[in-house]
Amino acid sequence: MSVKDSIKAVLYGSENLSPTQEKLRKAFMYLCSGGLTTVVNFTSFAVFDKLVKAQVNVNLFGWDMDLMVMLNQLIAWLLAVLTAYITNRIFVFRSKGNVLRELLSFAAARVASFLIIELGVLYVQLAISDKIFGCPQDTVLGYIGSFAFTCLYLNKLLNSVIIVFANYFMSKIMVFKKDDCVDYSVTKNEDKEPIEGDPSGRSEEPGKADEPVNGDEEHAG
Repeated sequence: MSVKDSIKAVLYGSENLSPTQEKLRKAFMYLCSGGLTTVVNFTSFAVFDKLVKAQVNVNLFGWDMDLMVMLNQLIAWLLAVLTAYITNRIFVFRSKGNVLRELLSFAAARVASFLIIELGVLYVQLAISDKIFGCPQDTVLGYIGSFAFTCLYLNKLLNSVIIVFANYFMSKIMVFKKDDCVDYSVTKNEDKEPIEGDPSGRSEEPGKADEPVNGDEEHAG
């Protein structure tokens, strides 16, 4: 294949890929999609945090929580969901299904992961970081140029990695239906299945189905 065809095969899949190569391609593209989603999520979160300095503190279960952090999470989540759906549909699952149905299912799955992981788990992470490790969210861990990388950003980054893996399984199970997706690895495996009723597992070749074996020829003579 030419370089152009190779790039196209990696992005969209190809009949020239073996089942193993197709599975590796899908895994690679999902990681790329997850990486891009993480970048969008984290960048949006950091930009909002730098631009919006207001704080709305509430006490929840004895821990002071800034509601602006949760609002920041919501905005970052919305942008990340849009990015994830587009890249998953086009490059990973290669779905031809109804966009509205998929988008609603995708959003519902992401709402579940948002509430459980991006809000709930992040809350637990920040509480553990503060109460157990003595690292409040504003603690500066280092600098990237003039950018102060705080404990909040570390927990946000770890949280984003967790969400990438959780979202893959939900997308595969709840959103992108098998019949709507183009999967060359499945197609090839089905093509190689033995003919039903043939215990030898061999496939018949055109023009050879009715050919007699040598013994039959001698008997006929």
